[in-house]
Amino acid sequence: MHFEFEHLGTTTPFELAEGQHLLGGGPEDQVRLEALPPAFLTLRIESSRLTVEAVRPFTVNAVLVPPGVPRLVLPGEVVGLPEEMRLKVLQAPDSGTRGMGTAAVLKHLLSEGADLPPSRAPTLTCLTGLDVGRTFPLSEAKTDLGRGTQVDLRLRDRAVSRSHARILREGSSFTLVDLDSPNGVYLNGRRVKVRTPLAEGNVIELGQTLLRFQAAVEDTAPPAPALAEAPPPVEAAAASALPQDAPPNSLAGPAREMSRAEVWLIGLGVATALAGVLVTYALLS
Repeated sequence: MHFEFEHLGTTTPFELAEGQHLLGGGPEDQVRLEALPPAFLTLRIESSRLTVEAVRPFTVNAVLVPPGVPRLVLPGEVVGLPEEMRLKVLQAPDSGTRGMGTAAVLKHLLSEGADLPPSRAPTLTCLTGLDVGRTFPLSEAKTDLGRGTQVDLRLRDRAVSRSHARILREGSSFTLVDLDSPNGVYLNGRRVKVRTPLAEGNVIELGQTLLRFQAAVEDTAPPAPALAEAPPPVEAAAASALPQDAPPNSLAGPAREMSRAEVWLIGLGVATALAGVLVTYALLS
């Protein structure tokens, strides 16, 4: 990979082979710069892909990168070092153009998703490439990613294999799997070699496409409504309305309806009294 080092107006080109290299002012550093601390910057080169990680803050295209965070650096970007040093990654002749928005990628990589609206379903949001801005829900137990027509999530990226990666869902947990793709799968700048758990804000790299994982927002259960106090039974309410000396089976209020037997008894009493009156009248006359 080709680089260009600039300091005090002087530009020096150099080249590094694939592998891991240390840049700093120590005797063990492969790229030695006396003004820097030992092992200040770690450069990992895999094919045409570069990730950098530093022991102190540095910048990429004037965007601050905290220490200990792997940072994907694209051709044409400039790494800012202490003492006004600059390290530029040169465009490889056969790598083509990669229209990736570096500031937006870093923002999504380091933030906790405050700029994205919360989602009730887990999603992948495309940050770069031809599918930039698209959001894909992860609703199935298995989601295959790739360029082919048979996958669940299809990406328009020639550097992506037809069947490139797989995301497995087990309850609320998600894991990322590489399906033996030639270009590999990277999570936050590190190559995925085994099943790797996904966490909120993780950035997945497939070919020249970056995807940001967003976990689902759990719904908060609404508080249970207060139970209305049951009205007192009719019998208890009626009994409470009775005077203290009233018999238990008496009811206040309007007179209850008389039964059929009571009607017959009253009628019989009336008839007997009428018969007595008639007999008395007959005897007197």
